[in-house]
Amino acid sequence: MNRFIGIVEKTAGYFIALLAAITVCEAILRYVFNAHIPDGFVVGQIMQGIAICWGIATATYADRHITVDIAYEFGGRAMRRTFDVFGYTLNLLFLALFGYAMTFKVFDILQAGQVSAELLIPIWIGYSFASIGILVAVIMGAIRWWQVVIQKRLGSGTAENV
Repeated sequence: MNRFIGIVEKTAGYFIALLAAITVCEAILRYVFNAHIPDGFVVGQIMQGIAICWGIATATYADRHITVDIAYEFGGRAMRRTFDVFGYTLNLLFLALFGYAMTFKVFDILQAGQVSAELLIPIWIGYSFASIGILVAVIMGAIRWWQVVIQKRLGSGTAENV
């Protein structure tokens, strides 16, 4: 499992690095040479969306969400369990609905034939990579849900699991 998570994290990192490279090159070309990368803005938007979706996948399993909850910290084991079951179930349902909607958005864009303005890059390709990231997030959320709800582990951010 750790190997799979490493692959997901590296994928997100590659898209962030590509986004950073496009942004730096675009800025240098624009301010130094008064030129631009053809469809640089569109490609940058797509890379940002892909990186965000794959980042959601890594954060979902690794429990690297920002969490501040006094009731959880000072609550007993039964209260923490209730919070964990509710939270992980809600998270899995949200991700499943998001994955469902994102997948159909890819088909809508493919059917509409949307392309970028200058290089005529098919936009559905970027949406497909982002959608795959969300589907990986659903899988990661399901694995984490299974561990917390069925195997009765507490969330990884708790003192018992640290």
